[in-house]
Amino acid sequence: MSHINSGQRTADRRSGIERRASKIDGHGSQYRMTWEDQRTQYWTRLLFCGLALLYFNFGGEEQVRDWTSLQVVNLLFVAFGIEILFFMHHASRMPHAPWRQRLTMWVDIFMTSFAVLADTTVSSPGFLVFLMVILGNGMRYGLRLFGEAVVGSLGAAVLIVSLRLYDYVDLFSVSAIFFLVFFAIIVIYSYTLTAKTELGRAKLAHERNIDALTGLLNRRALIERSSTLFQPQENGNGVVVLFADLDGFKTVNDTHGHHVGDRVLAAVASNIAKTVRNEDLVARYGGDEFLLLLPDATKQGGELVAQRVRQAIDDYAKDNQIDFSISIGMGKYPDHGLDLETVIDCVDKAMYRSKLKQGRGGILHVDGCELDSPDPTTGSVH
Repeated sequence: MSHINSGQRTADRRSGIERRASKIDGHGSQYRMTWEDQRTQYWTRLLFCGLALLYFNFGGEEQVRDWTSLQVVNLLFVAFGIEILFFMHHASRMPHAPWRQRLTMWVDIFMTSFAVLADTTVSSPGFLVFLMVILGNGMRYGLRLFGEAVVGSLGAAVLIVSLRLYDYVDLFSVSAIFFLVFFAIIVIYSYTLTAKTELGRAKLAHERNIDALTGLLNRRALIERSSTLFQPQENGNGVVVLFADLDGFKTVNDTHGHHVGDRVLAAVASNIAKTVRNEDLVARYGGDEFLLLLPDATKQGGELVAQRVRQAIDDYAKDNQIDFSISIGMGKYPDHGLDLETVIDCVDKAMYRSKLKQGRGGILHVDGCELDSPDPTTGSVH
């Protein structure tokens, strides 16, 4: 038997898994925020919006600089409050929306900058809100947004000082310098804490979501991540579900040993990962079972992926002189079920009946949980 994994081919085969794993852990990860994670932040935004209205209205027109008016200040902060409530409702219905997190952060920076520029008080309390924006967004959403919050807040602060330079000349003193130093220390310290937290979160996510042997998603992670796919859609092609099962794998373990069986599973996973798109979900579903979810894919597209997977596994088995093959069942949401479990059950039953009739191997299509006549030349069921 030739070497199962060697040199460049091993690196090429694992590249697909490593690319997909980077979306789950490490610095390429995007932590999926829940509504509970964000609720406090939105209430804090509303609190600061209310405090800003009280601050300017208690001070009256004297609290507002000449270039604007109290009426404009009130109008903008009322609009800000409405914006917060709108995205608060949106976050409760769709918790994970990176575009919303970024947009609301930049709105926070804009409104804070406006408040400081509109305030007649030179040492405006709005400057402290910049720190809240940095910590509130950065430490919650990760290093990338932390960096954006720092750049945006510091850039806004520099712009404000340049526009009100004559007002700030008299403020430059030893105490002001120390204030800036302390501000910088807090930001840097918070950044290091965020980096450690994100690394720990990535490690935990990897251990929780990734199958250690194959590097693919495990069953629990697949079910969790696919929940948004199996929802009513007005547009789109639905989700193609491919259920792959290795034939003869027990014989591989019995003949060559479990260490070879493990290498075979890892190689199968790597070959599958190379055949799919970045947006597709691939998981090790059981011992020698793999599940592929292809969102917004047609049946023809699913058939093409299944053929590529089957060809890659057949080539691998032939190259390494190992007698095993792969059977792939194909179903689709919502045609064959309204949830993942129903579609999988439908495909699994069809595969079982087909194997009883025609043996192992082939690409098996499901039609309403009833198996049509098999094509004797391809092993497919149409």
